[in-house]
Amino acid sequence: QGLAAGFLPGEGPKARKLILDEFGRELDEEGNVVPLKAQVVSTLKINQNREKDAKVQKLLGVKKDGIDESYVDPSLRTNQRTDRPRRRTFRFLEQGALVAKEQSIVKRLQEKASGEKEKEDKKKGKKEEKKEDKKEEEERVEVRKIEPKITRRDPVPDVEWWDLPFLKEDVNGQKKAYTEVNVEKITPYVEHPIPIKITTEKEVAEASMMHLTPKERKKLRRLKRQERTQEIRDKIKMGILQPPPPKVKMSNLMRVLGDEAIADPSTVERKVRSQVEQRRKEHEQRNEARKLPAEERKAKKKQKWLAEGEPTTQVLAFKLKDLSNKRHLFKIDMNAQQFHLTGACIVCPGVANLVIVEGGPRAIKRYKKLMLRRIKWTEDQKDDDDDDDDDDNEEVTAPKLQDHCTLIWEGVVKNKNFKNWKVTHARSEQEARKTLSDRGAEHYWEMLARFRDGRLDI
Repeated sequence: QGLAAGFLPGEGPKARKLILDEFGRELDEEGNVVPLKAQVVSTLKINQNREKDAKVQKLLGVKKDGIDESYVDPSLRTNQRTDRPRRRTFRFLEQGALVAKEQSIVKRLQEKASGEKEKEDKKKGKKEEKKEDKKEEEERVEVRKIEPKITRRDPVPDVEWWDLPFLKEDVNGQKKAYTEVNVEKITPYVEHPIPIKITTEKEVAEASMMHLTPKERKKLRRLKRQERTQEIRDKIKMGILQPPPPKVKMSNLMRVLGDEAIADPSTVERKVRSQVEQRRKEHEQRNEARKLPAEERKAKKKQKWLAEGEPTTQVLAFKLKDLSNKRHLFKIDMNAQQFHLTGACIVCPGVANLVIVEGGPRAIKRYKKLMLRRIKWTEDQKDDDDDDDDDDNEEVTAPKLQDHCTLIWEGVVKNKNFKNWKVTHARSEQEARKTLSDRGAEHYWEMLARFRDGRLDI
């Protein structure tokens, strides 16, 4: 091979020495760095074809997209798309650059702080100057002396005017020595002086009582209850009150107790039931304690029916056809007493029966409903017709007028004629009139005599 290549025997191509520097770069014999060619290895056919096309376009002077460079104006700006974004490189800082930046920032802050201090000193100096000027002006103003007002008073008398009536008099009517006191005029009674009304002070008008609607009262009660609950919660949070134990019921038994309920369910259930019973008893005890005593409850109920605040009194007058049934008479009497009504029930067989009641609007309304609707006046009457009569003998008649209890008058009076309620049995009309005239209510009997039911004219 050496002969064929033109070399003499014993001579051949010598291999070049490989010289590397300290960085591992290859050097030639003169010591210069040998540039390395980038070796592109393309194994795919498509990459090899792209490289060939690029070389051909470079030789022909054609740019991408098949455009000739001779027809392109480089002064025009066009949107050139890049295949891949530009990579970011490292940005190296010079030594001491950050320290110099920090020093400049500190210097700027110091200058700013010193400028603010100078402004504050100037403001303080101006304030002090203003204070000094005010002091000088006050010193210039002359101080006036305050002179007390001297008021002349009458000399103190030997005896005050309110003590003169209790001294003894001589024959001429003059008072004797001031030491002699008329003991007869001294009594155990206390003399109260007439109060003098001060005209300078304005009379404060009494605030009218504000009446709330049921909806407003309900809202006010709810807000007060919320305030009480929130106050208890705050005390529990501050540690003043102990938190209440958990309210265990049969429904939340497993959720509250958990493992304890699973371990011994019978004991836990017995314990929970006893707690529920204890809570129920405490609730009933609180309700009983909140209830009014029997006497106060009775007085409150009486006050409800009396309606003493009303300026007028309502009156009802009834005409009764028959009061032979003692059950009806008992209902009339007991209801009048329970409603705390005043008046009279005059029973005069063969003549007339009259019921007069006086009271408040609430009681009168209830009693009117009792007399006209609730009491069944015909419950003891027996039918005269026999049930075994033939249908042919029956005659169709109009329904009878119900005149067992008739309201003859309803109105309002200023003062009551009766002090209490009483049932009176009269033998004659004169006795009934006398009973009413003693109480100034004889006109009710005259109303009864003149009354005619308007339903009879229909």
